[in-house]
Amino acid sequence: MVDIAFLGGGPAGYEGAITAARQGLKALVVEKHKLGGTCLQWGCIPTKTLIHAARMLQMAAGGRRYGLQGGEGVSLDPEALDKQKDRVVSKLTRGIEFLLKENAVEWENGSGRVVAGDTIRMQDGREIKARHIVIATGSRMAELPHIKIDEERIIGSRQALNVSPLPGRLLVIGAGAIGIENAFIYRWLGSEVTVVELMDQIVPGSDMEVAAILAAEMKKQKIRIHTATRTGSVRVENKVVKAEFESADKQWDGEFDKVLLAVGRRPVTMDVFDPALPIQLDKQGFIQVDENLKTGLEGVYACGDVIGQPLLAHKASHQAMAIVNHILHGRPVHHHAVPAAVFTNPEMASVGLTEKEARERYGDELKVGRFPYAAGSRANAVDEKAGLVKVLAAPDNTVLGAHIVGAEAAELIPPLTLAVEKGMKADDLLNLTFVHPTLGENVWEALAAICGRAVHI
Repeated sequence: MVDIAFLGGGPAGYEGAITAARQGLKALVVEKHKLGGTCLQWGCIPTKTLIHAARMLQMAAGGRRYGLQGGEGVSLDPEALDKQKDRVVSKLTRGIEFLLKENAVEWENGSGRVVAGDTIRMQDGREIKARHIVIATGSRMAELPHIKIDEERIIGSRQALNVSPLPGRLLVIGAGAIGIENAFIYRWLGSEVTVVELMDQIVPGSDMEVAAILAAEMKKQKIRIHTATRTGSVRVENKVVKAEFESADKQWDGEFDKVLLAVGRRPVTMDVFDPALPIQLDKQGFIQVDENLKTGLEGVYACGDVIGQPLLAHKASHQAMAIVNHILHGRPVHHHAVPAAVFTNPEMASVGLTEKEARERYGDELKVGRFPYAAGSRANAVDEKAGLVKVLAAPDNTVLGAHIVGAEAAELIPPLTLAVEKGMKADDLLNLTFVHPTLGENVWEALAAICGRAVHI
């Protein structure tokens, strides 16, 4: 018998198991595919490798302003890029295997199913006994009732990772993080890209002001974006995808070489546990848990994508580690402020309340500190002038939320996440000295704007 078994070897599963093992527990991971889960194998990491290539092409195209000649003629070898992406994933996968071995974490490569509060039954019939079980099976690509993935002309995010052969015309259905990131990748790798989103803004649910700035910048990059638009019929005829669209004031159609369906993700719960067990699902199919991430079955926890929004790897891993500490020390699971990012260029990152949410609470008393990238010294030096740092605060200057669109936004959000997490006031962070010249100074200026102390605006 092991002390704790994680069903799923993604960020929650392997990081939770290592955390448990380092605190003296006998830990086990059950993973039917490869370690690292969707994030490492088919999501976060390979996508960022492709984004890096797209960014290099984008920088080369703009090199003439800095006296660099010939950048517009830089060409892409899609097959070489695919190989580099695979090398990165393989290296990091081996790294996880090494960490499990070094920490004496057992790893079962196969499918498992929870059949009792202390039992996982493997596909081959073997049973694994565990004092505690954590379901961390993640999520899968979603489809639409009238649009199904065929993995050739109509693809999902997993198939989009293989950029060779590069489509001449790509339609992206869905403008969430996955759709927008892929739109950026394929545009700069050489495709003609159209994005269609049913909601009235890209990255639905994010702060409307920063989302509008990102949309405007992507349009400048010749990415076509249609919001508040429904995708109707999508059919393949003679190796061409024909699609029909409808918005409030018009109907039109288009032809594409490939369609990327990026309309969200669904929890992986099929065959994860015996349906006779008292583990409940909500209307969207996510596992229901209490404040300490316990399911309705004694001894069984769940965390990560499988329990609902936000569907983020870092949320999953922190929840898994919190479960370990709850088991060992009885500590209640603290639900932290969780930042999110979209890795386009410019990037977008956020934490806490949006302006709309904050205004519903504070009305006209809400304080908003803004600092445009164009006013920052480093942003001008490196030609990253597109962007905005926006901080929301209560009347007493307590930081409620922060939203950044601009270069390195994801790297700039951590101090603002700390402020939201700890209920800090903008004044507290003004005592920090930021290196000059850095993009981080933009954060200081936005905080200073709340306190009436901004210098460069």
